[in-house]
Amino acid sequence: MLKPFYQGKLDTFCAIYAVLNALRLTHGIRVPKARDILNETLLALASSPEAFRAVLEQTTDYCGLVDTMLRVQSRSFPLDIRQPFAAGESPSRDAVWECCGQWLASGSGRAVIFRFVRHMTPDTPPVNRHWTTADSLQNDVLHLFDSSHEAEAILNIRKDGFVTRSEDVSGDCLLHIQPATIRLLRLSF
Repeated sequence: MLKPFYQGKLDTFCAIYAVLNALRLTHGIRVPKARDILNETLLALASSPEAFRAVLEQTTDYCGLVDTMLRVQSRSFPLDIRQPFAAGESPSRDAVWECCGQWLASGSGRAVIFRFVRHMTPDTPPVNRHWTTADSLQNDVLHLFDSSHEAEAILNIRKDGFVTRSEDVSGDCLLHIQPATIRLLRLSF
């Protein structure tokens, strides 16, 4: 049975949607404002063909795009933005879990943005590199406020369901959260 294409299936804008969903959580933005931000972001990318091509062809980690969007949007939407793990740092799964849990438990108007890599087997390249937004952590489950509507989309991540280093991907754990991509956001006063 043929299924129709839907938004997000063909485009490579999950990082943009992660930021938009985080702003929805922190500032309650609505569809018209989200559309304006999306359009502004795409127009800014279009002014730099190399950057736009990198986004379209997924030859970037999107961290620069996410950070630029957050910096630009923080002018209109006061944000406290933190990057708890630096590039090259290898925190444990427990450290990442504790970081996200403490951040999300500290009050409303908070979000966590990050990128994960999903494998089908430990020996094959990833089938998915996806940016997402987390809105809560309860009972050892991180709930994702995600833009994907695919039947096989990851909408929750269990505490034992991910690794923080690509070399630790195994048959028992095929999801790699990239710690350096984690951005903690909250409404700033």
